[in-house]
Amino acid sequence: MLLPRSLAALLCLPACALAELPSLEPEPGLYAQVQRQGELYFLRQPDGSRIELSIPEGNDAEAPSFEVGDYDFDGHLDLAIRVPVGMVNSAYHLYLYRPALQRFERLHMPAELLENANCSELSELQPNKDERALYSHCRSGPRWFYDAYRFDGAGTPWRYKTLQVRYDYDPDAPVFFAIFEKTFDRQGQIVASRALDDDDQPQTWTVPNARLYLYQRPDESSRSKAYLIEGDVCEVLDQQGDWLQIRYLSRKGALERWVSLAEAYELGQP
Repeated sequence: MLLPRSLAALLCLPACALAELPSLEPEPGLYAQVQRQGELYFLRQPDGSRIELSIPEGNDAEAPSFEVGDYDFDGHLDLAIRVPVGMVNSAYHLYLYRPALQRFERLHMPAELLENANCSELSELQPNKDERALYSHCRSGPRWFYDAYRFDGAGTPWRYKTLQVRYDYDPDAPVFFAIFEKTFDRQGQIVASRALDDDDQPQTWTVPNARLYLYQRPDESSRSKAYLIEGDVCEVLDQQGDWLQIRYLSRKGALERWVSLAEAYELGQP
């Protein structure tokens, strides 16, 4: 007997919903399965035990979705749980596979990482295989911000990249760069910096005067004999007051130095 389409759809709901829940094979021959029981979700571990899954807080009317991928770049599949938050953002909880234990464990982000992050929780996750980094995106006002994390051998995340916004705008400054991408090493030290525009593209700056000397550091005592000429285009790496750190591609290769904006624009000269 053929059932009306609406009735067939209703009868299919529990089975279809269950069929949409993902199954994972983190290692050959080992399987895990997301399961639902009422309003709760569980993960059946490869050894047959079950753990209740923690669902992020988000929009009440929207059910969680589940994504499978290698989020910590260890060669094993992990489980991500996503819930929409507001109009454009999403909150994520991650369950990473621990091969030494042959089971999944929830990733708890260290508080000190989130305290200094643009996104107060994992959001809009995008793994970047080339950088072996997990990017977390969130929108505030008209702009998307991001933080990127890498994982050490024990599976612990550490801050790899972030966007930093300057709020010390000086209307009298000849140029002002507001957004910088900072790259960190495992110890939390900044190892690279670059200015970005609103589309996250590198910012450039053009030398405005006939001869502009280069400095090793942002102070007058470090001036070198090298200089740039009017029209030379540089990538902006950092800005400290009236000093710009720039990268200039010369015939001998990339050159990273500081320039004085006071000299470039002849500030304070009669």
